[in-house]
Amino acid sequence: MIDRKYNIISGTAYWASVVAPNTTFDSDGVWEVNVCNLDEDAKATLEADGITIRNKGDEKGDYVQIKRKVRRNDGGVNTAPKVVDSNNSPMHDTFIGNGSLVNVKYRPYDWKFGNKKGVGADLVALQVVDLVEYQQAGGSDFTPVSGGYTSSEDDIPFPTN
Repeated sequence: MIDRKYNIISGTAYWASVVAPNTTFDSDGVWEVNVCNLDEDAKATLEADGITIRNKGDEKGDYVQIKRKVRRNDGGVNTAPKVVDSNNSPMHDTFIGNGSLVNVKYRPYDWKFGNKKGVGADLVALQVVDLVEYQQAGGSDFTPVSGGYTSSEDDIPFPTN
């Protein structure tokens, strides 16, 4: 395996799972982000590293998925990618929404699975330049009503006999 250097690219973040790993397809989890709307410099850097650039013909334009598995193939656990704001201050609990402008530090690595092989991008760190904060589903659909009924968290209904 070739020891590869780190690179930084800029773009627009989509589907960022960097605060908490995504467990949809991997029960151990994967930290990941799609870096979209890549400029010519980013594309040249990725192509020089041998990383495949995709384009689905939508508003996201040219993009690449950069990820890091929580668990390595040898069973060890990877460290979470570093996430910082534009002043390099750590961000721990801020969910990054689609459309955020980011700089992403990655390390290319060779992979092989079955008869396929290629080059992937290991997510090392992410800097948020312009945040579009993610709004989680299930948020409030209503505006608070002053003077209306309020429940207490201690009110837990239990069946009675």
